[in-house]
Amino acid sequence: MTGMKRFVFALETLLRYRQNLEEKERNELSRLFFRHHREKQNLDSLQSRHGEAMMELTQQRTGEVDPRVIEWSCLYLNRLEFEMEECRKRIRQLEKEIESQKKIVIEATKKTKIIDTLKSHKRRDYLAAFDKAEQKAVDEFVVTRFAHRDP
Repeated sequence: MTGMKRFVFALETLLRYRQNLEEKERNELSRLFFRHHREKQNLDSLQSRHGEAMMELTQQRTGEVDPRVIEWSCLYLNRLEFEMEECRKRIRQLEKEIESQKKIVIEATKKTKIIDTLKSHKRRDYLAAFDKAEQKAVDEFVVTRFAHRDP
């Protein structure tokens, strides 16, 4: 039927806005996951360097070594331990931020889904009205044609 307008959702702008917000929040979550992964890699690297330094210090203690080398090694180990603890703190903080961001993403998704579901219902209602109008037009055409037939 040509007389019926195409479907237009009145809240399309709001839907696009909510979709953009949801995408922004998902991107932020991805960024946090990336930072978390990078910090974990950094911690692994620090732990590896710490283990190597401990092995070297153990080997140095078996022979005659300048006490300053042992002192520097101990200072280096202390620094690595400090950096590992700082890295663990950043990881814990990132884990909290990730959990918080997950909740924000879920809420943004819910808000988007509500409008999207409303759009689906409105489209379904529109199509039902379109089908009804089309059927009415066909029925009128058949009745008109039947009425104009010669007996």
